[in-house]
Amino acid sequence: MSRPSPLELSMYADGALTGADAEAVAAEVAASEMYRSEVALLKDESRQLGTAMGMEIEGLPVPAFSRPASLRGFAMANVVTGLVIWLAQFLWKTLFGEVIVEATTWLTSVYLPDIYAVASGSVLYLIEEGTAMLDAYLVIIVLTVLAVTALALLFKYRQSRSGASFCAIAALLAVTALPAPPTHALEVRRGEGVVTVAAAETIDDTLVVAAETAVIDGDVTGDLVVVGRSIDVSGDVGGNIVAFAESVKIRGSVGGTVMGAASAYNLTDATVGGDVWVAGEKVGAAGSTQVDGNVTFAGNSVTIEGGVDKDLYAFGESVELSGSLGEDLEAFANRLRLLGDASVGGDVRFRTGNKDNLFRAEGVEIAGAVEFLDMPEEMQPANKYATIEFYLWQIARLIAAFLVGWALLTLLPGMRNISLAGGVEGLKSAGIGFLAVLAVPIAAVLVAITIIGLPFALIAFGIWLLGLYLSQIVIARVIGSSLVADNLPLSLLAGLVIVLVAVNLPFLGEVIDFILTIVGLGLLVQYLFRLIANRGDGGASPSFA
Repeated sequence: MSRPSPLELSMYADGALTGADAEAVAAEVAASEMYRSEVALLKDESRQLGTAMGMEIEGLPVPAFSRPASLRGFAMANVVTGLVIWLAQFLWKTLFGEVIVEATTWLTSVYLPDIYAVASGSVLYLIEEGTAMLDAYLVIIVLTVLAVTALALLFKYRQSRSGASFCAIAALLAVTALPAPPTHALEVRRGEGVVTVAAAETIDDTLVVAAETAVIDGDVTGDLVVVGRSIDVSGDVGGNIVAFAESVKIRGSVGGTVMGAASAYNLTDATVGGDVWVAGEKVGAAGSTQVDGNVTFAGNSVTIEGGVDKDLYAFGESVELSGSLGEDLEAFANRLRLLGDASVGGDVRFRTGNKDNLFRAEGVEIAGAVEFLDMPEEMQPANKYATIEFYLWQIARLIAAFLVGWALLTLLPGMRNISLAGGVEGLKSAGIGFLAVLAVPIAAVLVAITIIGLPFALIAFGIWLLGLYLSQIVIARVIGSSLVADNLPLSLLAGLVIVLVAVNLPFLGEVIDFILTIVGLGLLVQYLFRLIANRGDGGASPSFA
């Protein structure tokens, strides 16, 4: 029989195959460890589905009305419900729907590179351009210090007019004029294309490489620091390896520690004398890789086939171990698979919410205990309103917002004139605030990708966060002024209390929080625009009547 298909394996695991087909698949499963693992997983999934389908759902209690609803109350409830549904549909069609569709369409047309590509590109730019900038700054600083020192000595000589001072000045100038003694510098290799260290070449120093593609076939007696798009190290490195790229392959011997990040970071038939600290989308130690120290892997997919003398810490969606560990295994993952002849010399600690997420093949040996660790249920309060910390935190928020708001309205008295109009003007303020919430972070990210605009992106992001915080203070002042018009502290305090209670309401709090934020941010943006526009009119404060 040919290799069984996934459908045939699934039917075999469910007992749906009969006759010759079942016997043929059973023979293939018995002869292959991979097929046995797949069938075991399929049977485990089938068992979990069966358990879930057999669960009974308890009936929910139906609340009883204390008294029958009146006709007037019934009519008012229908009117309010209709208005809420109409408002939700109107906002979705006129504001949220079009804005989200347009923003999504625009974003999909913009190229957003991989995070590791952005990081490696940024470092490449700094290595290529930053060195010259740093050298220029250092030259300016050194020349400035020398000039100031020479002027000070000349001034001292002018005061004392002694031969000793003149000799000191001459000696200083002579020393600074001498060429610097030769120093033992790092070996740096840079290039726009491929940078190669040939197999017959030995670099008796620390090597720093910055290139699109780096191929290290020769030996490096010191450390190796590599940044690029693609990195392949097959030579021996006496020290540590630090590599950041989209793709990293290490196939040689490393005397020290291996560190770095990449979309795909693989150690294949490598030997590492120290620890391994690696992060990426897919990370692994394949083949006969041997690590004498500890291993820490963080990624979406983590695979360990080789040997680790000490502990393994794995963080990921899926963690697979088919090699050997000298000590403990601690996994933070949704799925942990111990395959083949895997062995663990210590304990296995699996942090998961479901014990069925662990698959252990028959041949796996674990010297210690298997522990399933998770946060105890008593440490997770079911109701945040039942904790004293919640109310203490809300009081602290109220005091902080009151102090900031009072200082803001005192320093900028024109903000006291901000008011919220109804109808189209109110929707306009909400629309402006919604666009500000979306547009500023997107623009900041796009500017930051250019590297040169990174400082401007950080400033814009900080202003955006400040605007989000001040938005609810602004809307609280508007609400409070409608209740207490002539008293600034009291109106601000009343508005903040109302806003704080509203955003913490069960079920509706998050929606109210979002609406108040975009409306307040819209009012704040309009105030700033009118303030700028009125600068040419004698500095009059903008009015929002």
